Amino acid sequence: MEQLDDIKDTLNEFASGLHLEEEELPGIFDAGLLETSQQLEERIAAVFPVEIAKLSLGLRLATKLLVDDPSPEPMALVLNEFGSLVVEMNAELRRQREGAEWHLSRQYGELAEHLTDAPKPAENQGFKELPRMLVESPWLRTEFDVLAQAAGLNLGRTPFARGFSKASAKRWSRKVGRTPAGRLSAALDHLQHGIEYRARQVWFLRRSTTDEASLPLIYACAHADVFPDFHHSLTEAGLGLEIAKLKGLALGLQLPDFALCFDSADWMAQYALNYLLPPSPGEWAVRQASQLEHLLRSRLSRWYFCAYDHRLEPLEMTAGVLRIGRPLFYERVAAHALLEYSLLQGVAFTRASAPFYVDAMATLELEFLLLFDCYLLRLLYYPRLKAPEGWCAYLGALHALHFLGHRSAELDTFRHVFLARRGLRSALEILYRTTHNHSALN
Repeated sequence: MEQLDDIKDTLNEFASGLHLEEEELPGIFDAGLLETSQQLEERIAAVFPVEIAKLSLGLRLATKLLVDDPSPEPMALVLNEFGSLVVEMNAELRRQREGAEWHLSRQYGELAEHLTDAPKPAENQGFKELPRMLVESPWLRTEFDVLAQAAGLNLGRTPFARGFSKASAKRWSRKVGRTPAGRLSAALDHLQHGIEYRARQVWFLRRSTTDEASLPLIYACAHADVFPDFHHSLTEAGLGLEIAKLKGLALGLQLPDFALCFDSADWMAQYALNYLLPPSPGEWAVRQASQLEHLLRSRLSRWYFCAYDHRLEPLEMTAGVLRIGRPLFYERVAAHALLEYSLLQGVAFTRASAPFYVDAMATLELEFLLLFDCYLLRLLYYPRLKAPEGWCAYLGALHALHFLGHRSAELDTFRHVFLARRGLRSALEILYRTTHNHSALN
């Protein structure tokens, strides 16, 4: 539809007015930005549902504040409204056949690109068979079939039915990219990354009161922004002490991979700020279970190289592993989950927030158990990755663990032996030993 192209052009014009493609933050915004937001609101209201039209209204009102007062606070509000609008528009397009096909072709293309590049040990020609073996994997075929049905396609008539091919991926991408929904979907995908990058910049600017603000101090501010109802005064020194204690705990439990993550507060803070925390933590304040679940699934998406405000999909996870040619270092994200759990021990909270505190700690426990199992899965399968069969088995097991909640008997046995050698009966004991460093709850 021509209307979708008009919306795409207006979105790009608005982004240009915000200077999203520029490295430096602008000091002033042209009044034409407000006119563009009004035009965007009108065009969205003519095509999209009323809920999305309301978001475009919120963007226009925030834009007026920014034009009148070009400072970090209004800029943060505009980015938050713009980001929400882009995410919801993308979700709405995904419910339509052309939009669903664009997303399917993109995911196919990412897999095709990374399958031809990694893993590729020169001495093992058997990896030429890896694309074919993955196409024959039942779980992968099921995922493609679900996406194909959403796009109104017969899986047997898609490029996937003939295997993975970069040339086929490019042809498919060009074909769907010529449709209005495909062009708008591509624009929205690009815009979301730009918005989140700028939102992170603006949040740093608002939180860094001096040029010498350390990474641990900024992390402490981000942690407080994410959990505003749990009252604690985390300082740079306090974070350093907490990380030092966790390093001692990891060494005592013979978890050297975790101990490396706790080697310094600077390293952990930088890693978390880059890969795990929201672009603007204050906009992601967690006060109820649904918000915490949103945060955790978005964190995983960002860690797997996707946008933050996104629910990671199985094919995207698979492409992420193939992209770097090895399983991701789950000890890093599990170590941060351990730190986050430990920091919330012994904090004060109001009577009203007490029920959520209990629920939040239970959710964080389950999150750590999942991430720890993914870490063990990496250890279990790493010796087998010299053969393509090992890669197929690992990717299938990773999919089952993350998206089906299935832990194989082999992983259960491996976990039992791994923990027993360290005097542990359950991975929960690792979490519970952090409570020894804290006083009783207020």
